[in-house]
Amino acid sequence: MKSNVMKTIVMGACAVMLVASVTACGKSNEAAAEEVVEQVADATQEEAEAVAEEMPNLEDEIQKVQDTLTFMGGLKTADGADKAIDIAMFRNENGDIIYIYDEAGNLDYGMYTTETTTTADGKEYAKIEGSIGTYGYYFNEDLVTGIIVDTTGKVYDAVELDEAGAREYVSKTLGG
Repeated sequence: MKSNVMKTIVMGACAVMLVASVTACGKSNEAAAEEVVEQVADATQEEAEAVAEEMPNLEDEIQKVQDTLTFMGGLKTADGADKAIDIAMFRNENGDIIYIYDEAGNLDYGMYTTETTTTADGKEYAKIEGSIGTYGYYFNEDLVTGIIVDTTGKVYDAVELDEAGAREYVSKTLGG
């Protein structure tokens, strides 16, 4: 980036020298100015194209991350629930589990450890200490239904959050 700034400064200095030399050679100031403006515009366009080539494409970068993640499962609160909550789990290339949790628009994600705990009625679930609070989940034997425990401790019935929906959350966490 520093080299781009230096190139721009050098181009500006060259433009000033070009105006001075063209004026000294007898061209009118107007013709010299038009020529300099055209040359600077061409150089600026070339510089913009070079910078664009250096900048990573966000979609490509997101896809690179997506390619390193293995979908492990996802749950969302059932239709008609008091609160919309989604939780998705992925395993990265190092074997770490990455959780993405969305409670009513509050997104939390990271590599958190879990511990087994129980709800008030005695149902076991995986408790996560996230950055927005404590929450959790449990998959039933069918692996597509279960429960989600929100940050207040309230338990919700949950249904499958499919891989496509879960991967949308990956894109959101990466700025896409």
